[in-house]
Amino acid sequence: MVEIIPVSPQANVEAVRRQMARMRSDHIALALPEGWLELNNMARLRLLQRQAMIQRRHLALITEHEATRKAASTLGIPVFTRPDEAQHGHWRMSSNLPLVDPAKPQATLPDPPPWRREEIVARSARPSHHQARQRRIRLEEKRRVRLPFWLQLAGYAAMAALMVAVLGFFTFYVLPAATITLAPGREPIQVTVKLTADGNLDAVDANTNSLPARFIETTLEETGAIATTGSQQKASDRATGSVVFTNLSSTEVEIPVGTLVNTSTGVPVTFRTTAPGQLAGGVGSRTTVPIEALEPGVEGNVRANTINTVSGALRFRARVSNPGATYGGGSALVPVVTQTDKDNLLAQVQASLEQKAYAALQAELQEGEWLPPESIQSFTVAQVFDKFNDDEGSELSLTLRVLAQGTALNQSQTNEAMLEAVRKSIPERGMLVADSVAFQREPGAEALGRQVQFTMTALADYMVPIDPVEVKQTISGMSPDEAAAAVSSRWSLARPPEIYHDPEWMETLPRFGSRIQVRVEYAGSLEGTSAAP
Repeated sequence: MVEIIPVSPQANVEAVRRQMARMRSDHIALALPEGWLELNNMARLRLLQRQAMIQRRHLALITEHEATRKAASTLGIPVFTRPDEAQHGHWRMSSNLPLVDPAKPQATLPDPPPWRREEIVARSARPSHHQARQRRIRLEEKRRVRLPFWLQLAGYAAMAALMVAVLGFFTFYVLPAATITLAPGREPIQVTVKLTADGNLDAVDANTNSLPARFIETTLEETGAIATTGSQQKASDRATGSVVFTNLSSTEVEIPVGTLVNTSTGVPVTFRTTAPGQLAGGVGSRTTVPIEALEPGVEGNVRANTINTVSGALRFRARVSNPGATYGGGSALVPVVTQTDKDNLLAQVQASLEQKAYAALQAELQEGEWLPPESIQSFTVAQVFDKFNDDEGSELSLTLRVLAQGTALNQSQTNEAMLEAVRKSIPERGMLVADSVAFQREPGAEALGRQVQFTMTALADYMVPIDPVEVKQTISGMSPDEAAAAVSSRWSLARPPEIYHDPEWMETLPRFGSRIQVRVEYAGSLEGTSAAP
């Protein structure tokens, strides 16, 4: 049976030889990979051929490499091109080398060269490491001088003293151990921070105490009324009387109702006729016609013989005079609108709208937001009074429309900014107590354009920082009572310190800090918030 062994491209001659040693077939064919040059010389091929001879096997090669094929043919190793050519198993390996007996391989090998035999003999004659060591020991024993007894006794005594010292040092400095348990106390802290809410920010800036804000707005309209406080005299009745018209021509003259006549001295006062009149033809004819003042008021009460002018084209045909005075013109004190009334009403309506603006803007808040009242600003869009200044009336009304704007702040971002400020104020290694934090907003916020500045105060407690290294340095070498008193006076504690030391028969704590363990117990949650502005 022929067993074909595929050779890996990474294998070497030694690996192939070991692989051949595991084969049990009488005929072994090695399928060499293309470009594998490990067997392109006769020396390596001899190694494989000798292995096959020891196993009593026949060896063949399957390769197309010309140099390998020539070397194999020279040594009598069959060479095939394809694996199927080697399957018939009728081929044999003929070798020019002497046969090797597996039981006595050295009998068939040539004698080694003389120089190698001498080297082996010389190597065998050399002493081993153990023999050389034993030889040195025997030489040293011969030369060694025995020490006097008293010197040996002194050495033993010194060794015993050293052991006692080491044992004492271990007992008093290394063996003792102590554990001290401390519960830090609380200290109050108050931090006041001036914060700036800026609508142009997207995140909290702890360095400048700034936090983002959102602007909200709404439009409000309200109508208000107020009683007028002004007063003035106002004409109430027209003066009446009569005038005499005199014809200046020879023809009849008709005097229609509404003919205007007036005085010519001082401020002219105009009257009108209230009944028609007729002058007979002929110069000097007369007729009396009733009149009344065109405007009400005391100005219409004029003296006799002061009305002497006729208005219109009739003045060329007749003249007029009043033999008697006119009378009956009067005035009364009436309420009127003043500028003060307008200002008071405007302030009243604006105040009412500002109160409603806070509630209206709160309805625009999102979840988790709050609105500083001082950030609310109102801008007048339209205002309409129903009367002008000095208009008569007992009541003045106003319709006012305003645009209300406010700044909405995020509650969690406000708390975050305040917590950061509190943490910066706590001493190093101190811890904030969660359930002790409370915030309160101080009055006096100020709106500056798109920014709002306001002041917040944070009240909180923090755990007193305790440095374990400093504790060890403080209590090392003290008695437990002295250590408890020293720690209590140095740090604020929630309860007296608990000290355990071992062994208990020692009156003091270890002098080395490395033998003292400091445990600091913090109870409850230490970070968080519990209040809001």
